[in-house]
Amino acid sequence: MKLTILILLFSTISGFSQEIKYNLFLKDSCSNKIENSLIYHLEKNGIKYEISDFDGTIILPSKGEYKLFATELDEEHNIIIDNLTNSDTLALPKINELLLIDTRSYKIVSIEGLGEINPAKIDNYKFTICKDYCNGIETDYYSNGKIRLNAEFKNGLVIGELKRYYQSGNIKEISIYDKDGVLTKRTLFEENGSIKKE
Repeated sequence: MKLTILILLFSTISGFSQEIKYNLFLKDSCSNKIENSLIYHLEKNGIKYEISDFDGTIILPSKGEYKLFATELDEEHNIIIDNLTNSDTLALPKINELLLIDTRSYKIVSIEGLGEINPAKIDNYKFTICKDYCNGIETDYYSNGKIRLNAEFKNGLVIGELKRYYQSGNIKEISIYDKDGVLTKRTLFEENGSIKKE
């Protein structure tokens, strides 16, 4: 009888003292390589839980439902933590955007002897898919299967219209590019569909 009580007491105490761990992994859609995410956090009841060490682990106080904020993917997910060790794997976007800046120096009036310091910049966006430039009509998806981005490309440049979407499927951005791939107009939308910025 005393032995049974001791075993129950020990298992109860050790159950409370065990850490609950969570890790987010990211899968490269092109190479299938999986690595730890280091830019994410969880929230529950208004409390934010962040990575506690360099391997990407978050230590949690209890099991239950949490909100996952995968910052580098711009995704949010409701997750259930029901084990001592928990993890999820999300797919990285296939289409990546690079901003190329062409700087040209123009002579301006000297301010305290600084001379020619006013570079004008021309933003030019290039898009890659699996390390090659995007060509043709390409679509990228969120982990939940909804469209993230859709556009037509030529040698990595957008030809005409590019559309980005929220994870919910609502339109997030419509951008227009000229024949040289230079952004000429961008309209941003709130998730409810109202125009945020033009």
